Amino acid sequence: MKIDDLTDTLKRPSSLICGVATTMADKFAWSCLWTRVVWTVAVVMNPAMFLVIYFALALVLPRRKSPY
Repeated sequence: MKIDDLTDTLKRPSSLICGVATTMADKFAWSCLWTRVVWTVAVVMNPAMFLVIYFALALVLPRRKSPY
């Protein structure tokens, strides 16, 4: 896998796990790529707290409509 393929995958506004980063990027008009990067860094720095926050947000945030 090339780094360009990975970057293109992260830029796409589809949900990779629960869609929390995508939903936040849409709501606040942020870049989907950078929102995912920030979430990844946060989870790596403090996995217990940010994974709990991530899955809590997955339950609370509205679901995105699937284009399919």
